[in-house]
Amino acid sequence: MRTRHLTVAVLFSGFLALSLVVAARNRCRAWWNGGHNVCTLAAATKLPEDMPAFFRQAGAELAEVSGEPDNWKNPIAPHLKATEQPEHYLDLEYLEGQPIPEHRADLLKHYFSKHIEPSKAGFLPYAVQEGYERLKVAFRSCRGQPESKAFQHCAIVYAGWLAHYCEDTAMPLHTTKDFDGRPDAAGNLQQKGIHSKIDGYPESQGFTPELLNQGLVAERAENVWPLITKAITVSNGYVQRCYELDAQGAFDKAPEKGKEFILERARAATKLTLDIWYSAWVNSAP
Repeated sequence: MRTRHLTVAVLFSGFLALSLVVAARNRCRAWWNGGHNVCTLAAATKLPEDMPAFFRQAGAELAEVSGEPDNWKNPIAPHLKATEQPEHYLDLEYLEGQPIPEHRADLLKHYFSKHIEPSKAGFLPYAVQEGYERLKVAFRSCRGQPESKAFQHCAIVYAGWLAHYCEDTAMPLHTTKDFDGRPDAAGNLQQKGIHSKIDGYPESQGFTPELLNQGLVAERAENVWPLITKAITVSNGYVQRCYELDAQGAFDKAPEKGKEFILERARAATKLTLDIWYSAWVNSAP
């Protein structure tokens, strides 16, 4: 699919065909691996000087590990796949206008009270919050034993995983039950395939870390939960825009129409990743 001698048109059409097949199998892939890779690399280029050197030098590793949560949805691991899939989205319609509960158990209580299948509605904010806390504990270990390569490795791996979920929050179709098309009055699904078009856009259009990190500055939050829930609710506000742009061919036939929109979303993904990483480091201090 990436043979250099193919024309751009053939390359892009092949990419879309493959992406539609993948989307039909799995609703949970927000940003293809190249998208996660570039967002994570962009965040890594703006790590503050007060973060440890081993972490600031780990950009390539962080980017590589950022794709790992999608590997956990592999059919060869059916139990892991069933648990992992709902970690990548939160369909806000099922909350019926209520705030996102701060704890996973409270959201489960809501789902059960409304007879909602939990795996159908998702748990994305908890994947970010719990991943942040996991990284914060790892950074605390690094502070206590700064020469430990094992603890450094743990921090890099946890941060890479965490980046994936942070970046998923910026994909609007991971916040809605209409994640890959909308039913018309007759119940027929319209615009199926939109999810995959958006997922693949940063990769197919050659987004670079330099394009995403312009003006990017790390900010520390003492409590990251408001950052997480705001990222999801803001992203949800763009669902209608996704469908409008798709109707104009902005993600495939006329990709120049969708660039500004996807660029903003990719930068939001990069910003949240950087801020959550930095907050985990600063807040890990005794």
